[in-house]
Amino acid sequence: MTKEVEEYLASLDGWMKYFGMEQIVTEPNWLFDRAYRRTRVELSKFGQSNTYSFIKYAETPDVKNFELFSRESFNYAMSLPKSIPVGLGATVAVYPCYLVNRITKELADFVKNYLNKHYASFEFPGILDMFSKDLYYYPTTPVWGALYYNGFRKEIYNMHSPKAWNEILKTQSAK
Repeated sequence: MTKEVEEYLASLDGWMKYFGMEQIVTEPNWLFDRAYRRTRVELSKFGQSNTYSFIKYAETPDVKNFELFSRESFNYAMSLPKSIPVGLGATVAVYPCYLVNRITKELADFVKNYLNKHYASFEFPGILDMFSKDLYYYPTTPVWGALYYNGFRKEIYNMHSPKAWNEILKTQSAK
């Protein structure tokens, strides 16, 4: 893991607290380097919203491993206990965020087209290019996701992008 990634993860811990996320303490594993969760009632989600973020640094990223990381992060989040059943008053939003030194065209194209449908739950992955600090994710809204996808794009950007963090700090210092 590079020094830049370690610094990002240290900053991420603070920003996740800012967004009301708590770290999920787990033993080191192959799937993710950091995990966070937040549970709260959200009227826009029609009940209890369970939000998860999983972070994985990939020194040699590829599409197959990114897709596996996203899918398995979603499966792990779904396996965690929820106080209300998903689909019966609760939703799940999962943000797997893959950290790469420099994104490849293949990865950028893949994440911009990656859309995995789930019942009353959402898998919305992103890839953060550590060199440019650009965050890549699904940029459009499917018809069936009209109520949520703009919010997902905003939330993944705000929670995971150093560029968003700088925008937030500028807004706060202007007040």
